[in-house]
This record gives sequence, structure tokens and C-alpha cells, in this order.
Amino acid sequence: MDTTLRKLTLVAPALIQVTLMDCLDAIEPALAGYTVLTGEGRGDGADLPTAAERVRGAMRVVTVLMVVPEREIAPILEAVRQACPRPNIAYWVEPILEFGRLK
Repeated sequence: MDTTLRKLTLVAPALIQVTLMDCLDAIEPALAGYTVLTGEGRGDGADLPTAAERVRGAMRVVTVLMVVPEREIAPILEAVRQACPRPNIAYWVEPILEFGRLK
């Protein structure tokens, strides 16, 4: 069985954070864990849904980081696609060279 680990990063508008977290928490089997960061997204094509975001020129975003087996990435992305049908959810996948916990 291939247990190649990857880092999956999702960046979504903060307006859908609750829906995104509910989606990730409902995935079966349960995800081993993930980290959520808040910030601002800037760039061409950014959808700025609120007046404050348009004034700042940046969208409030939530970034989700997780380390998962490669085989779990497609089902996670499909679950997010179904729960949060919004074009401004970006993702990328990176290799993990080593993963562990310091004790």
C-alpha cells in the first residue's frame, strides 16, 4: 500500500470558513488533523465581496494546511468541491520529505 505523504493547502474566502470546516470535519474516515490560518489574499482576479475588501484591495482568506496520504487528496478535493461550489478556492499539493512529532 502506497503511503506517500503530501501537504495539501487550501485557500478559501473567509466568508465560507464555517462551511469549509464543517466539510473537512465530516470527511470519513476522519482526517488526522489540519491547521487553519487566517490572512489576506491579493492578486489579479481576486473576488472582493465586501466593501471593506474592495477598499483594502485584499480578500479575507482562510488557509488550511494538512499532511495526508496522496490517495486521500482527490476525495478531499471532491468533498470540498461539493460542499463549497465557489471558484475562488485555490489548492496546491507539495511533497513531504519527512513528517513526525517532536517528543
